[in-house]
Amino acid sequence: MRNVVVVDGFRTPFCKEGTEFRETDADVLGTWVVRDMIQRCHRWNLPLNTIDCVLGSNVATPMHAVNPTRVAAVTGGLPLTIPADTVAGKNCGSGVTALYYASLRIRSGDADTVLVIGMEAMSRIPVVYHKHVADFLLKYGKARTLRERIAGTAALLPKLLNLTRYPPQVGLLLGLTDPMCDLIMGLTAENIAKDPMLGISRLEQDDYAVRSHTRAAAAWDKGLFVDEVVPMYVPELSGYVERDNGIRADAGQETFANMKPIFDRRHGSVTPANASQITDAAAAVLLMEEEKAKSFGLPILGYIRAYADFGYEPSCMGLAPVGAIAKLLSKTGLALKDCSLFEINEAFASVVLGISRILDSPSLMERKFGRYGLTERLGEIPPDDLNPHGGAIALGHPVGVSGLRLALTSLFELRRRDAERALISACVGGGQGVAMILERK
Repeated sequence: MRNVVVVDGFRTPFCKEGTEFRETDADVLGTWVVRDMIQRCHRWNLPLNTIDCVLGSNVATPMHAVNPTRVAAVTGGLPLTIPADTVAGKNCGSGVTALYYASLRIRSGDADTVLVIGMEAMSRIPVVYHKHVADFLLKYGKARTLRERIAGTAALLPKLLNLTRYPPQVGLLLGLTDPMCDLIMGLTAENIAKDPMLGISRLEQDDYAVRSHTRAAAAWDKGLFVDEVVPMYVPELSGYVERDNGIRADAGQETFANMKPIFDRRHGSVTPANASQITDAAAAVLLMEEEKAKSFGLPILGYIRAYADFGYEPSCMGLAPVGAIAKLLSKTGLALKDCSLFEINEAFASVVLGISRILDSPSLMERKFGRYGLTERLGEIPPDDLNPHGGAIALGHPVGVSGLRLALTSLFELRRRDAERALISACVGGGQGVAMILERK
């Protein structure tokens, strides 16, 4: 079996929707990290044609670049002869899945070196015209005579202005709504928070959110993200963006307690404060077959050990990582106690709290996953080892990039701790979960 190593990786700062990266399309974000990785290859004296292919992760595919990975690879400066594909359909799990697909190509001998990138420009997700308005716009575009244009304008304008009858649809909300259960992701989080078996209170969710912000702020203050985050020059700003901009150093219970529920306004407990942020960002990870990396004298940040995914109920999609983690541990013969670090994507505070409780309870495993043949308690995740430097609640959740961030954050923390193994996991809209084990040696 060929071993797959992570040579190096990095990410841009995570910027909240509508802020520093608001004018930047996903393929351009991808171009930035490709260029930075090319500079690293030059420093290592690694020929660019050593890269066999590029795999990218992007969920909100830009209409002008339906394979944004190829666009980013070529415009970023890689040779035209290097092919590129985009993983999009795994939603929030796309980044982890892209790493897995890349590792498969290397293990099989199909490739020796794969560049994996993630890019997400959630600020650029379009607003969609109502169907009737869109039909009239298409007809207007086909008008050939002045009379036809005047008639088309007269028919179109009342519909464009009648937002009550012909409301435009926000593409972001459409993308975050699951057509199988007709619930926006926040309501699936409410289902978990309201589950009496799990007993998750509003106070606990807010406490967890405060913890995420406090830990992320402390990580920046201590310089712990310096290897992970690369400043990015933004032409529209004529300057560099250097830090994640969604972290609230002033986070506290008194601050978050005043936030009103946003998905179930009358009876809910999921608020903007205890949910992940809508974010723009990009990341890059270079994978290589172990002996090839050693032959070039390259650094080795870690190893991709194993991956698993799992299908669950769409209306409670946030719990699906439990199944993925159980499947992964069974596949590898490992236990939770064999892992020194855990990065579980903080889609919502209720998600991480629910996953942690089920993993540590035989009765909850039986009730929630018994029908899938999973009944054994897997164990407790030590709080200090779970998302030790905050997560998506504080940093943000650019859906196609988050999986790469989980991997990079874990590997850099393993190196700091001189520890051996990390487990990363994420829930996926549509009722899926992904999990991966990364190792230092």
